[in-house]
Formats: sequence, structure tokens, C-alpha cells
Amino acid sequence: MSDELLRTVVKAMAQMISAIDMTTDDEVDPDLATTWFEDVAAQFDGLSDEDRRGLAQLFRQVAAGETQLRLREAMMSIPESFGLEDDEDA
Repeated sequence: MSDELLRTVVKAMAQMISAIDMTTDDEVDPDLATTWFEDVAAQFDGLSDEDRRGLAQLFRQVAAGETQLRLREAMMSIPESFGLEDDEDA
């Protein structure tokens, strides 16, 4: 798998997670969003510590390139929100 493919998939996932996270309760049912996020977190939990740290770094890299402040901030919160790193890893 190429680095470009991996980065593109991570960016798409970050944009999707952030878009869902930034919706109102009227736009997306909070229980449904929670279920989606729990499913994603469960997949991430299956990764090795090294892979979780690498994925966290990729999320931060794609977030850093985001020009919309609100979206960038939401994307930056993904590693911690999804348990990809401990506080001292950030």
C-alpha cells in the first residue's frame, strides 16, 4: 500500500468523522453517531500500539493541512477521542 493511498484514506476518514461530529442533533441522531464512532474505535483498538501511534500521527498530519479552522480542530481531536494515543503520546 502506498503512502499516498494511506494518507488519502486517513484524510477521507478524518473528514467524515469530523463532519459527523460537527452536526447538530437534528441533523444526525446522537445515538446513531455514537454507534458509528464506537464501531470505528473498536477497529482501531485491534491495532498494535505502534500502528495506533502511526495512525494518530497521520490524522494530525492531514489535520495540519486543513485550512478551515473548525474542521482542523475537529480533526486534531480524533487521535485522543478514538483512543489512538495516551495523553503523553500527543
